[in-house]
Amino acid sequence: MASPLQFRLATPKDDPRILELFQTSFGREVPGEVWNWFGHLCPTGDNRTYVCEDTESGKLAASYSLLPIRLCMNGTEIPASLCTNVNTRPEYRGRGLFTKIGEYALCEERDFDAQISIGVPNSNAYPGHMKVGWEELFPLPFLVKRECRIQPHRCHEVARFDQRFDEFYARIAQNFSFIVLKDHRFFNWRVVSRPDQEYTKYVYEDGGDIRGYCVLKHFEVKKYRKAHILDIHADCDEVMHDLLCAAESFACNCDELNCWTTPRNPYKSVFLTHCFYERDSDDKLIMHCNFGEKKEPGDGYWWFCLADNDVY
Repeated sequence: MASPLQFRLATPKDDPRILELFQTSFGREVPGEVWNWFGHLCPTGDNRTYVCEDTESGKLAASYSLLPIRLCMNGTEIPASLCTNVNTRPEYRGRGLFTKIGEYALCEERDFDAQISIGVPNSNAYPGHMKVGWEELFPLPFLVKRECRIQPHRCHEVARFDQRFDEFYARIAQNFSFIVLKDHRFFNWRVVSRPDQEYTKYVYEDGGDIRGYCVLKHFEVKKYRKAHILDIHADCDEVMHDLLCAAESFACNCDELNCWTTPRNPYKSVFLTHCFYERDSDDKLIMHCNFGEKKEPGDGYWWFCLADNDVY
């Protein structure tokens, strides 16, 4: 007898049921406009959500979402995807669906030529990803600064990014052996058009050219006020200094300013001169090679930031 549980790629007609599954699984509602932004408006392509459907009850038992991204590793652009959401309906837990839908989704990613999938799982999801064959790439501790004050700087705030961002980012990306590639269309989608979050964007310009940028947001949990540096890049230490002064000014009323860091962060020394310190976190970047051929970044600089993930 055929199993009533069937795996397939979702279509836009499934959106209401996917949102209902999210609410049942996580106990929180995802607004329809947020799902539409995240699921269907990304310039790199729709967020591919694979579902496990119970054909007898008509319910979605589980889902596994992968967003197409552009990844550069060791100087080569690689089609890739970001694992953005995995969940199982409570009454279907304990049946190994996390593993089964993960194996199905990652196998199906080959049809889209997504050679690599990456993600930052929470502590509950981490063991399930390891069972599917993901590998830990590197930890993501935070660089943290407390007692921020308003500082002089030569950056200015922008509402959105233009094509000059593309030229700057392409030049910066050449320095890294691991980095998520972005252009102004993708970045504006991520930090300008998101309907449920507000971000502050600074650029450092010289003669009309962009030489650095940073993206910031405020976040409060249990009355503890944080300012996150979601992304930051500069073409020299002097520009990075000004960007960090702009970030500190943004965080002047917060309890801390923080930023993810990687084992091969080219900017870490400048952060340290600004009195940041490194604090461990449970966050880890994991990777799955969907065609079985093992890939890993080389000895150059590595970069993965909060803006490269879907949560912040």
